Amino acid sequence: MKSLELKAHAKINLTLEVLFRRRDGFHQIRTVLQELELCDILYLEDIPGGRIELSCEDSLPQGEGNLAYEAARLLQRRYAPQKGVRIKLNKRIPLAAGLGGGSSDAAAVLLGLNKIWGLSLKKEILEELGATLGSDVPFFLYGGTALAEGRGELVRALPPFPRTKVLLAAPAGLALSAAQVYSFLDLDKIPEREVTAQVIHLLKGNKISGEETREEICKLLCNHLELSVFPRQKDVAFLKEKLLNRGLPALLSGSGPTVFVLSHEERELQEAGSELAAQGYRVILTKTI
Repeated sequence: MKSLELKAHAKINLTLEVLFRRRDGFHQIRTVLQELELCDILYLEDIPGGRIELSCEDSLPQGEGNLAYEAARLLQRRYAPQKGVRIKLNKRIPLAAGLGGGSSDAAAVLLGLNKIWGLSLKKEILEELGATLGSDVPFFLYGGTALAEGRGELVRALPPFPRTKVLLAAPAGLALSAAQVYSFLDLDKIPEREVTAQVIHLLKGNKISGEETREEICKLLCNHLELSVFPRQKDVAFLKEKLLNRGLPALLSGSGPTVFVLSHEERELQEAGSELAAQGYRVILTKTI
């Protein structure tokens, strides 16, 4: 039997611009995604009999409703009906936090089973499968720094964002539904200011140093979903305000509730994180990859 250990990394959104609501009910977006060192760990083991077994923390679904399981079942039904797998999922990425943990798990399963089942499917096919599971899944098939458009499933690689320390913080115990956050968004209140193109230009530029690139991008951080989250989750808005008052560039990641800070100064992030942890916030210190 073949086995494989995989890392499924988290992400943050350096920008997230919502353009309009589509006829299919989804929102057209433009976002720059950045992969983080923070990750879940998955162990895959090829087993006979066409069974799919998943074990993880008790708070997570062990079957339907868990994207890792659904990714395995989708790949099995389409390309390997006689194959089976045992999946052990070690969760480190907080749930429903705007960090893409479930989508990343699904992408890792698609990549891992493509290998241990010997399917030799091209990335384009895995992208199509991933997009049926979740809008963020195609990004995690590539990782790094990327532009995502459409509903998030159309991904194009970008030059890497400079290596940066990242502080993640959120009110303890708070999880948000992306679907609800989008449903509450008032498109008429979104300012007509396009920043994603500016961020891409900075990433592609070679006339300034990595540190200058990071500093300039930190001035452009933008997430339109803050307009939906902050009026309904005052504690998340207050968290960002606390970080901004410390002079730290802070932004909501995805649909939240996680707020992140970028800095090359690890000490200032550690100090901010320690203060927030003492106040009861969930805090994680990581970095970009």
